Amino acid sequence: MIEVKAKRNFATNQLERLYKNLIEQKYTDGIFVTRNRSYLVHMVVLTACNDFFMKNEYNLSAIFSEFDDIIIEAILKYCYTGKTTIDVKHYEKFMELVNKLEIKSIAPQYIAIDQTNCLEVLRFSDEPKMIEKAMELTLKHFETLYKTSEFLNLSVLVLADILKSDDLNVSSEEDVFNSVKLWINFEYTTRRNELAKLLGFVKFPSLSMEFIITEAMEFCSSYPECNGILKQAMQPMLCNYQCLVQKESLCRKSQKIALIGAMNIEVGNTVDIYDGRTKSWSLSKSFGFNRCFFASIIINDWILIIGGNSSTTIGVTSVDYIDLKDGGEHPLNSMNQGRSWFPAVILRRDSSTDLYVIGGKANNELLSSVERWNSKTKNWETNVAPLLYPSHVHNASVINGKIYVTGGRIVKDGKHLTINTLQVYSVECNSWSYRAPMIQGRDCHSSITVKGKMYVAGGNFVGTNSLLDSVESYDPDANLWTPYCKLPSPVFGVGFCLFRNRFHCMGGHDRTEYNSVWEYDDIIKQWKPLKSLNKTRAESFAFVIPHDSVI
Repeated sequence: MIEVKAKRNFATNQLERLYKNLIEQKYTDGIFVTRNRSYLVHMVVLTACNDFFMKNEYNLSAIFSEFDDIIIEAILKYCYTGKTTIDVKHYEKFMELVNKLEIKSIAPQYIAIDQTNCLEVLRFSDEPKMIEKAMELTLKHFETLYKTSEFLNLSVLVLADILKSDDLNVSSEEDVFNSVKLWINFEYTTRRNELAKLLGFVKFPSLSMEFIITEAMEFCSSYPECNGILKQAMQPMLCNYQCLVQKESLCRKSQKIALIGAMNIEVGNTVDIYDGRTKSWSLSKSFGFNRCFFASIIINDWILIIGGNSSTTIGVTSVDYIDLKDGGEHPLNSMNQGRSWFPAVILRRDSSTDLYVIGGKANNELLSSVERWNSKTKNWETNVAPLLYPSHVHNASVINGKIYVTGGRIVKDGKHLTINTLQVYSVECNSWSYRAPMIQGRDCHSSITVKGKMYVAGGNFVGTNSLLDSVESYDPDANLWTPYCKLPSPVFGVGFCLFRNRFHCMGGHDRTEYNSVWEYDDIIKQWKPLKSLNKTRAESFAFVIPHDSVI
């Protein structure tokens, strides 16, 4: 068989002939009447442009009579030729008729181009000057724009033009890699063939080894065709690609998650261990803590179990630790004050590593007292300024040598109240002060510090008897709280930690204890489920520990 094709511009020439017939009113087969005149048209052309004309063939007079002739003529020219011109002062009315006729093939036009619409301009416009301006804005604001839904709908050609530009404004090459990852994953079945081209624009030697191992190789493992791409891209940086594979393997072996604590003593005596290499959970042997609602913290090769409730006492003074090297349980000197439902934090200084326990509850009394354990003397010190008010089920983190205590529950006029306050402790001044309160009051929440910012997650609010799914972050330099994301469900007492540069939440309580585990992908802004815990847990603490830990 021989394929016969028309010369270039055949379709364009045919449309122009049809439009000429419209102008000369030849071979027409349809008519509609407006306020000023009648229009003879070719219905086969209009119905080919849009089904609306076919469905409303006998109502066109009523539809078009609301509009001036200049608008109608511009619409007809577009239907016949695929392009038209319209004065700016008539554009709004023109688009009103476009929408009424349900013509969806017309690309939007922009009088002003800014950061909010520059990606749309790149998608739809064919005006060189508009595209140039939109590209300039996209390159300048790329770090923000690549995380938007409009970015995901760019064509591969436009995306390639952006990534290969020398004017691309990024503070880290990680943004370039993450933009490719985000774009590919949006429609991975149809876009994976473009992966090789796009990864070619990533400057892999500018990426940190940690990012390559934890992010790039993790992503590429889902796409076998990436292995050769990554190997070739990394040649200038690594003499042997196998070295990277070995380092990645060692990294996978180097860390685990330990989740300790529960709302009942039996589960509280055990530790759930997550092995990142096998992606599975195992349960430790049963220890002899015999208490729940304790505070826990990791210090060097120890996991400390501090205070808590026994079967007979609310707020014990006992302190134990699990040695990660021998797996044994050992006692430490007891606190001066028994306490439960309180946080513990570590402050490292040149001369010592100090452990602080803050507030809490003993029997029916709320506490404001703070004690400090000195790792050199192994003794507890009570000469630490108390909290600004007694509270329990609050949380605490350390940022730049200061302790930040968030929220909690107080008693006022005989009523329990959840608060949103932020108290900050200065070691040098031995005093507490207030800073900007959280957006949401919360108690029984979780708190961690990542890269100089504090993140609080979930919790409970007594005032409305409601559970929380919000996560907010605090920037101490700006003294500002910002909404970050939402947990998979409203929950309190969730284990919360950063593992392989991603947030993980484990267990928790919503009137029933959970054993679910989730990982948050900051690029696609979604939580992904992981393998569940062996037992349901709430009011637990999550730590990253070395892989060779024996528990």
